[in-house]
Amino acid sequence: MILKVDRTKRFDTLAGGISIASEIVTAGTLSGVFIDKTDGKRVLVSNWHVFQGKPGKTKIIQPGPYDGGGAGDVVGILKRAIEPDRRGKLPWWKKIICIFLGWLLEEWCMGSKEPNKVDVACASFEPVDSGRTLREGVYMEDEKILWPKKAHAGDNIVGRKVWKVGRTTGLTIGKVTSDRAKVKVWYGDRWVVFEDVAIVEGLARGGDSGSPVFLMKGDEPSEEDEFVGLLFAGSSKFYVFCKYKNIERELEVEWPC
Repeated sequence: MILKVDRTKRFDTLAGGISIASEIVTAGTLSGVFIDKTDGKRVLVSNWHVFQGKPGKTKIIQPGPYDGGGAGDVVGILKRAIEPDRRGKLPWWKKIICIFLGWLLEEWCMGSKEPNKVDVACASFEPVDSGRTLREGVYMEDEKILWPKKAHAGDNIVGRKVWKVGRTTGLTIGKVTSDRAKVKVWYGDRWVVFEDVAIVEGLARGGDSGSPVFLMKGDEPSEEDEFVGLLFAGSSKFYVFCKYKNIERELEVEWPC
């Protein structure tokens, strides 16, 4: 598919499917605008490893630093995060060994064998440029914003078609091959175990982390589709997303309906 919209550029109106990251990360994908269930405010959502940093301090930039974002592109501050494997971090000396030999010492480089279910974070909307605004929904390839107003827990969806929009590969369509998967994901210095996640036969590449995923009702994306989760790992053939029900419960945010 030929991309019609440059998702790595600076957008005055923020919606899902565009480049974003914390000031200490390269670039990932903005999942979209969600509602914080703790205070009713609208927040920006992506993966923890895209918004990585210290809550209340770390700045969120659009586009991400790798795509040229800087001090004038700050759009928010990290508000809350669910860090995968937060219960079993590796000591510094073990991290160094695992960075270089993790592919060989898989079990030894496992921070904890207790499974995680999400890799998510949210940020307040505090742009340094007062001209920037928020819109619910996601950018399509014609740069119009589509807003599916329903959400799905993520269970019992094997065989269903889904679509996602990501910073790197844009809009792609895939098929769910498992909705109760248990997987191990490499986080640069350790392996992390996830369970109750979904696997899709579909395209994803670096920078697509955080892509919102939608269940399709028909043959093309539409507002009748349902938000079902966030992509957090993938390849040229498969990607993995965490389910909406677990995002809602652990991060305490909801898809605006």
